[in-house]
Amino acid sequence: MEASISRKLRFLAAAAFCCTLAAPVAVLAQDSASDARRGVEIQAELAEGLPIGLVYVHLRQSTGDPAKDEELKAQVATAFAARRGGAFRQVVAGFGLKRVRRLATVESADMRLFNTVPSGQVAVALLVSPRTEAPAEPAEGKEAAAPAEAKRFPTIHEDDRSKFVYILNGGVGIFSDSDPWFGGYGDAFNAGNPTAKDPLGPGTSTWTEAYVEPGLGGISQISDYPLYLYGAVSWLMSGTAGHDIYNSGNWGHGDFEKLYAGMIWNLPGENSVVDMSVGKQVYQLRDGFLLSKIPVSTSIGERAALYLGPRLTSENTVIVRAKSSNLGLDAFLIEPSEIEEIATDTKLGGVNLQYQFADAEAAFTYFYIPDSKSTYRTTDGRRLSREGLRTFNPSVSLKKLFGREGAWLKAEYAYQDHEDFDMSADAGYVWLGYQLTSGGWRPTLSYRWSTFSGDDPDTRTFERFDPLFSGGLGNFLPGIVFSKAYKNANLTTNRATLSVKPSEQLELILDYFHHRADSLNNVGGIGPLQTLQSRDIGQEVTLTAYRYIGKNLFFQAIASVGMPGAAIERALGPDTDDWYTVQAALYVFF
Repeated sequence: MEASISRKLRFLAAAAFCCTLAAPVAVLAQDSASDARRGVEIQAELAEGLPIGLVYVHLRQSTGDPAKDEELKAQVATAFAARRGGAFRQVVAGFGLKRVRRLATVESADMRLFNTVPSGQVAVALLVSPRTEAPAEPAEGKEAAAPAEAKRFPTIHEDDRSKFVYILNGGVGIFSDSDPWFGGYGDAFNAGNPTAKDPLGPGTSTWTEAYVEPGLGGISQISDYPLYLYGAVSWLMSGTAGHDIYNSGNWGHGDFEKLYAGMIWNLPGENSVVDMSVGKQVYQLRDGFLLSKIPVSTSIGERAALYLGPRLTSENTVIVRAKSSNLGLDAFLIEPSEIEEIATDTKLGGVNLQYQFADAEAAFTYFYIPDSKSTYRTTDGRRLSREGLRTFNPSVSLKKLFGREGAWLKAEYAYQDHEDFDMSADAGYVWLGYQLTSGGWRPTLSYRWSTFSGDDPDTRTFERFDPLFSGGLGNFLPGIVFSKAYKNANLTTNRATLSVKPSEQLELILDYFHHRADSLNNVGGIGPLQTLQSRDIGQEVTLTAYRYIGKNLFFQAIASVGMPGAAIERALGPDTDDWYTVQAALYVFF
């Protein structure tokens, strides 16, 4: 069975790559405003660290000459500097927008951000008003003054070469779970979890969470060179009042969230840049199949605000990015931010090579774990070290499947082996979707089949896939409920999603998940689910609402029910029940 799944997955991934390589590349199609606005609008903080899927320049009115319009768009794109395929950073994008506003040909400019369809990236829309009159000539012997800009919060200082801002983020939420742990089996699922001191039992518990994150950020050009230094520092204080799924009482925690510095060098040549950064920062690859910004940090235990999940930065990450035209290369070394009680001292290194076509992207990523105290358990009692794990990960994304507007396909495959013992594990997904681009509400329907291999206890080879840092709400989290009880390992999931967007600021999403185990052997899983008596893990239905409220507020509401399958029912006993969760959170960003 496992071999059959693996063969099918390799075939689908290879077929998807063939589709990409066959796409025309001689002429690059122009991105349209509709591409930028397919997703719901979001704030810059929510886009931090996400890959940029699109940068679109829109002129609010024409100059009257199509050739001058295109020339102005090119000037704006050059001044903004951030390009498709790079990672979004607020301090860098804010400085780029300032440079756009200071162009002599620009009257005004604004930036708006949207989730891409499919999700996992950010679309950047620059809305520009051309200057209708030429700026006044300076008097002889005097230099032209830069256009005046009103300084307002969160701006601290800005001039031709720099911009410095305050950071002020926060959030508050109320959460309620009924019959958690599928009927109150919190002790069984958390028997080996030192951060869960009082896991929830049967019944319903409601609690509140909040956090606040003040800080500073900025970017500055060095002399007249195309060299820019940037960075940010912030402190995050979080708190919980009540009884969440792991602990009870009132507690809080404070620590640095952002603490990084970087350097950008614009090289000679079109769209060429080198970007190096180090410190506590956010980094994500594509839609988080193997590296999401969410599981790199954690808010479990003493850190509080578990469901709000405000912590997204690593303990330390070193990133070197190089981009020239449509070819990009990332090299990274990530040290996750772990809780002391369950720290594994894991480090993840890797290289990501990607190429941007007109309506497609192809990439290959290599991951390596040079250090880790974590081990894999086997049915014969062996403890295999995670240190030395290697992962090979090709991927493809087609924005216009078969040339049809609104139709898309994404596929990734991953193969793992180990430098010290016999290991052969694989994982992957195929994700198809279609968005109706005409008419109101822009409905989107998608289907994703994903699989993460399990271990066959009858072979000496270890075959259980290690999901690295897979996750992300709306991306590769295996359900808002099931993610608490089951990992992206030894798991095959069918997921169907329907979303509608009544406006650019509101998105409603209905998700259905159906989970099955790849193998009955689940050693290394959570709690009582070590040996399964059925492959039927369960189902989950989730309704999510995202509401962008102006420039600084974002509202999120979730209602979900996880229905245990035969595997969970037989592991826990006859009194299992559906697990319900209802969540509402309001975030503020400056």
